[in-house]
Amino acid sequence: MGDANQIIYLEHYLSNDVTGAVLEVGSKDYGNTSSFRNIYHANEYVGLDMENGKGVDIIQDLTTDIGELQEEYFDLIICCSVLEHVKKPWVMAENLQRLLKPGGVLYISVPWVWRYHAYPDDYFRFSWRGIIELFPGLECDHACYSTNVQGEIVEISGDNIYFDNNIAAMVETTNGKRKYLPYLMVNMLCYKR
Repeated sequence: MGDANQIIYLEHYLSNDVTGAVLEVGSKDYGNTSSFRNIYHANEYVGLDMENGKGVDIIQDLTTDIGELQEEYFDLIICCSVLEHVKKPWVMAENLQRLLKPGGVLYISVPWVWRYHAYPDDYFRFSWRGIIELFPGLECDHACYSTNVQGEIVEISGDNIYFDNNIAAMVETTNGKRKYLPYLMVNMLCYKR
């Protein structure tokens, strides 16, 4: 399940280019998120999560194995707001790459700056460079920050790689000035060549 900016990002950079099977990792509907199924209603669509619930077709922990899923089968894998909750994201990254067919794309969205939020727990934050390192078998592109303001999506490129720092707010406190960064997600498309 995604948020409004994840839907906007995906529709802007990819939506019309997917003709085959779609896998959504972390598909359980908690009632406060948006569905990617609506975008890919004409595609074979598989919702995967670690527990049963609305929006879940297959229950599987991708840090253990790919289970009944077929290797190199999916044209698109959507993995939004999931990797921070995984104890071993490098293992999950390997399994996601196994599931992606040659020519397929992984849409990854992860928090860079975010509060602690346990679903069931919260372990990591990722920079855009960290995502590139997690997926060495993929070629990543269209790196963007998104905030919690709907429609606020900014490409990370060239002189703009410090956008996160440039939008920080300095607030006077009793102990001096304190720097606050807004909530920021890193969004990327990673292609299997």
